[in-house]
Amino acid sequence: MNLQQLRFICEVARRDLKVSRVAELLHISQPSVSTQIRLLEEELGLTIFTRQRNRLTAVTPVGSEIIERAQRALMEIDEIRQLASAHSADDSGTLTIAASHAQARFRLPAALRQFADRYPRVHITIRPESGRQIADTLRAGQADIGILSSAKDLHGDLYGIPFQTYRRLLLVSTGHPLLKVGQPGFDDIARYPIVLYEPSQTGTVVLNTLERLGKQAPSVLKATNADVVKAYVEQGLGVCVLPELVFDPKRDRGLRAINVDHLFSTSTTFIVLNRKHYLRAYAYAFIEILAPQVTRQSVERLHGQHQNPAAAQPSPPDADGVQVLNTPVDR
Repeated sequence: MNLQQLRFICEVARRDLKVSRVAELLHISQPSVSTQIRLLEEELGLTIFTRQRNRLTAVTPVGSEIIERAQRALMEIDEIRQLASAHSADDSGTLTIAASHAQARFRLPAALRQFADRYPRVHITIRPESGRQIADTLRAGQADIGILSSAKDLHGDLYGIPFQTYRRLLLVSTGHPLLKVGQPGFDDIARYPIVLYEPSQTGTVVLNTLERLGKQAPSVLKATNADVVKAYVEQGLGVCVLPELVFDPKRDRGLRAINVDHLFSTSTTFIVLNRKHYLRAYAYAFIEILAPQVTRQSVERLHGQHQNPAAAQPSPPDADGVQVLNTPVDR
């Protein structure tokens, strides 16, 4: 048994059993990944994955337990490396941030520029992931910081620090009929094709709301990139509801924004961390750049704080005014 084999089974489980995808990500041949997994199974004398015609089809019950323990082992090994590195130098290393495309494209650039100026020797990696994948990446110790628009599904040692609220905007092409409507309602929006940003919390809110009200748009066009969504709307293919951070009237000249505060409440963006993951000094610095109200001292208190398993509500702000979403800690 070796670390490479453990890493392979964890990545295969995370990537929906797509061995080819894992091989591509790890820059290794697909047969090598498959061979190492089989060697591990032979050594252990059990089956981690079920197969059909040499394709992985599912994780066995015992395989799930092995993968969970392998993830913990890999994370602990990474923590040892991080701790040793931190004692040798605090101004160099790697900083990995898991975030959605919208966050990576529109919220992070300015903070990253400021961080890079202060820490030119730190290598920055951005992992564009969906919400569930961001949480999985943090649990596996493969990212230092996660940026999420929802913290409701966090559990175990993951916790979220709310740091910014945002509104949603209805975006339409120039000259669109909805621009003549004072305060468009869902009846008005549902008259036009909808371009949906998916996966995203905003996309889910739009679809769930229309379904609950018994409304149905003429058609729904989906895209997984906010810039693509805006391009479709600009070409008159439909209308969309997007977080305000993705819209810049100077840059998006073919679009117009309509205030829909009366239809959608504000939402919150969270910095998500794993209590078991060791944070380097520059990771705290990046958090302070991204959210100046969240100080290193407040994060250190939260990072070492083991929540009461019965707690499931936001805690009161601490001395720095920082509030954390309490979540049960699995032991």
